[in-house]
Amino acid sequence: MNRIILIGNGFDLAHGMKTSYNDFLKYFWKKTITEVHKFEGKEIFENEDIIVRNVPLQWLPGYEYSNLKKTLKAAKSKIEFKNIFLEKISEKAYIQNWVDIENEYYELLKQSFDKRLSSSYYIQQLNSDFERVKDLLEEYLLKIELEFDKSEHANFSRTRHRIQQRIYSSFKLKDFSENSQNIKIDAEYADFLKDAVPFGKGDIDRDDLSEKRLALIQTIGADADKEKFKKLILSQDADKFFDLIPNHTLFLNFNYTFTELHYEFPFHKSEWKNGKIAEFIHIHGSNRKEDNNPIIFGFGDELDEDYKRIEKLNDNDYLENIKSIRYLDTDNYKRLLEFVNSGKYQIMIMGHSCGTSDRTLLNTVFENENCASIKTYYHNKGDSKDNFSDIIKNISRNFNDKALMRDKVVNKTYCEPLN
Repeated sequence: MNRIILIGNGFDLAHGMKTSYNDFLKYFWKKTITEVHKFEGKEIFENEDIIVRNVPLQWLPGYEYSNLKKTLKAAKSKIEFKNIFLEKISEKAYIQNWVDIENEYYELLKQSFDKRLSSSYYIQQLNSDFERVKDLLEEYLLKIELEFDKSEHANFSRTRHRIQQRIYSSFKLKDFSENSQNIKIDAEYADFLKDAVPFGKGDIDRDDLSEKRLALIQTIGADADKEKFKKLILSQDADKFFDLIPNHTLFLNFNYTFTELHYEFPFHKSEWKNGKIAEFIHIHGSNRKEDNNPIIFGFGDELDEDYKRIEKLNDNDYLENIKSIRYLDTDNYKRLLEFVNSGKYQIMIMGHSCGTSDRTLLNTVFENENCASIKTYYHNKGDSKDNFSDIIKNISRNFNDKALMRDKVVNKTYCEPLN
């Protein structure tokens, strides 16, 4: 049995890294407004993204986009955007996450498609503007990662230890789908009988048994029936009697940063030093050029009805930022398919919203017959509020078979916060 650690932006945020969409936007506008200040009283300021005419002499406090607009309005000045996509994401307050930006791109792409004969925002300009934002994002995230000093974050070591315990925890069969649970119990019971029956007859002695197998037989007896066996393997104490450590652990990282490398080696369990393997895939690329793993930032829901219409259009510009096509730039997706098809696995979701911009990939790993369990580590917002329900709603959109979803997704009783 294997395990996939599905990592999203919330994973970085839990470690104190300022990699959210709002962090990026605040950084961009602070840097831009600081540049505009140098042109106070001048007729014009212009850079790659904006033009400010009649640059004010007096400025209201603050370095956010809203502060800039208030200052320009008071001074009867104005801002013109050369990058229309940047304007739209700066103006829309509802945009909170990276998935929201990808959804915004897709909405604009569909508008360009539906109104392509009359729209002034053509697909070529949209793609160019989007590419610029992608470059700014890559530059920002690399800066944050290089400057990040975990020693400055008092909770880093504690967070790392807590998350590491979860990543390298034993399987709990109560988390599994009914079918996967039954298959595992049947296999374990058959294996148990191979030792228990000869031991009960005196054909083998204590020294021929592993420590866990001996403890199991002493606890339930060499002649234990399947129901008694099942009750123990589903209990909280199961890992005392069974080897429930994953054989392979895949860190499937949707971020461009490398926070998961803090978990490359297990921390104390001797079981993990005995041939267990950890593998890492940055499925959306990374912010380091030397990796030859270019950033994938766009939309990934080829199950959407509108996408099917767009694909039929004989214009490749509309497919420029579709993730399922960009996956073919590297062997990452192929490696993922090899992993999910190699045997049963559990998915642990850590900091990923499971939004529809990744629907194609998530549907592939969620509905695969080898997926035995999907366990969510949610964000605790305080005051008895969390985002567990939001994640589950998003997960449901990635399933075509809702009955299968209800069987595989672990209920909240067995889940806990990531932070």
